[in-house]
Amino acid sequence: MAKKQLGYVEMEWVCPRCGSKNPGPQKTCLTCGGPQPQDVKFQQREGQELIQGEDARKIARGAPDVHCAFCGTRNKADALVCIQCGADLKEAKKRESGEVVGAFSSVPVPDRPCPSCGQMNPAGSQRCSNCGASLAVPPVPTLQAPVQQADTQRKPVKMSPLVKIIGIIGLIGLLVLCVVLAISAGRTETVSGSVQNTSWTTQLMIEEFQPVTAQGWANDIPSGAEVGACEYRFAYTADEPQPVSTEVCGTPYTVDQGTGFGEVVQDCVYETYAEYCDYTVSQWVAVDQLSLQGSDLFPRLPQAALASGQRAGDASAVYTIFFNTDQGVLELRTSDLNLYQQAQIGSLWSLEIDGSGNIVSAQLEQ
Repeated sequence: MAKKQLGYVEMEWVCPRCGSKNPGPQKTCLTCGGPQPQDVKFQQREGQELIQGEDARKIARGAPDVHCAFCGTRNKADALVCIQCGADLKEAKKRESGEVVGAFSSVPVPDRPCPSCGQMNPAGSQRCSNCGASLAVPPVPTLQAPVQQADTQRKPVKMSPLVKIIGIIGLIGLLVLCVVLAISAGRTETVSGSVQNTSWTTQLMIEEFQPVTAQGWANDIPSGAEVGACEYRFAYTADEPQPVSTEVCGTPYTVDQGTGFGEVVQDCVYETYAEYCDYTVSQWVAVDQLSLQGSDLFPRLPQAALASGQRAGDASAVYTIFFNTDQGVLELRTSDLNLYQQAQIGSLWSLEIDGSGNIVSAQLEQ
């Protein structure tokens, strides 16, 4: 699946020491001066604005920031010494990147009041424009009265021992029945039988060479066919652009870059269309079916009187042998001509019978 880049957005992080919101590129808290710890992740801002053009290209060139191994302060990837303590950054740890933060939304977000003074501030603001208080202070949770569980909990219904015993016996009986049926279905027995009668049926298809109208993709039409009307239809989905295709993209989402910015991308596929045509081609088509029946041991195909432009097509045969056994008359249907021609009237056979009374195999007794 192809990824389509839409641009970048500035993210933010919340200081774990004072709870203040800070712009993503800001390395230390604007309120208390504390550095952003490595385990404090970036999050999406309210009222996201898409960054595109040259500014986006500059952001794209930046590698994930690194954290000083001595004081933990966040620094740019190409920095040589820490901006906070001046330590060498050779042992610095790179920030994680590539995590999907959430869906991108360009829908305007209404202003919200400051939790300290009530002044309305634009969505995404980190600090109040009136009193300077942080806008990341969480609301005080409202206390709820404890739920009286004693009144709402239902007492469990006790099952009598007799009901339990009956249920267990019923379950065991059902399992035993299933096992017996499975064994019976797979069991076979051998019985002796004599041939009472035989019969056969043969069929022959008659084909004629004639024009046939069909539909198919333009690339699959047989050579020599007469092509009629065509239309473009959906054929398949591709990951890359195709000559005739429609781009279909999912919801834009933001991917953390480890720099305080997030890349906004979409997963896209290309619904590809191709010509689907009517066409006419001449081919052999079944126009008739001849049948012949008999009861001797020498089956034969029906005699066909072929007209001009016709030919004999596929042939098939079914042979049936009837056996007298202790279980009554059993029949065996087969396509094995050699087996059928051994079935002389009165000859004795060894028959393998399954649990349903069907002949699984038959062998002439010597």
